[in-house]
Amino acid sequence: MEDSAMDMESMGPLRPQTFLFGCELKADKDYQFKVDDEENEHQLSLRTVTLGAGAKDELHVVEAEALDYEGNPIKVVLASLKMSVQPTVSLGGFEITPPVVLRLKCGSGPVYVSGQHLVALEEEPESDDEEDDTKIVNTSTKRPASGGGAKTPQPVREAPGKNMQKAKQNGKDSKPSTPASKSKTPDSKKDKSLTPKTPKVPLSLEEIKAKMQASVDKGTTLPKLEPKFANYVKNCFRTEDQKVIQALWQWRQTL
Repeated sequence: MEDSAMDMESMGPLRPQTFLFGCELKADKDYQFKVDDEENEHQLSLRTVTLGAGAKDELHVVEAEALDYEGNPIKVVLASLKMSVQPTVSLGGFEITPPVVLRLKCGSGPVYVSGQHLVALEEEPESDDEEDDTKIVNTSTKRPASGGGAKTPQPVREAPGKNMQKAKQNGKDSKPSTPASKSKTPDSKKDKSLTPKTPKVPLSLEEIKAKMQASVDKGTTLPKLEPKFANYVKNCFRTEDQKVIQALWQWRQTL
């Protein structure tokens, strides 16, 4: 699992975003919820299903259609409503991965469905150069504090004649000693931190296969759907080459 842990560390942190969602369902009119964004993870969280003010006192059945774990379409009933019995129902956060189709299986409506559209956006990690610049600023601001000049106590100054007499009496030179730490400068660290780092070379097709095979041997399950598998390759191995991703997907089918 060490390879899997290293792959997860290379992924940027996810920044969740929440957007309001709502739709109106009527007889013989489906509502489709789908997204064309393959870079980020999307979830539809359904909260409430309620009858509209003009709905008839008849049975209304709301149905949702999406894909199961194997990628096959599946239909489920979300709510059965009647104005005189139960005009509204709370789903408490029923999360579905798009694409999703909502329909009024029975009844004339209107029926209103509300919830939240959740998006997990990946934050761009800070570059090494920015971190080095931050270290340089922190070093340059902290260094003077360690020197003798900034924190040296300031006693009441005496007349020059008295200082000379004290120096002669103690048998010491009248020149004040300079703290050794004052001669140290952060120039050497600046030079090291400003040295450009060698950019990371993307992994080859065979190297990615080897890492994936090692993860599979240790019990890791690779995504079975092609869009999620493509996102897995982009996030974990930092490659945007569609030929490489397609070759890896074909290889994934053989496992």
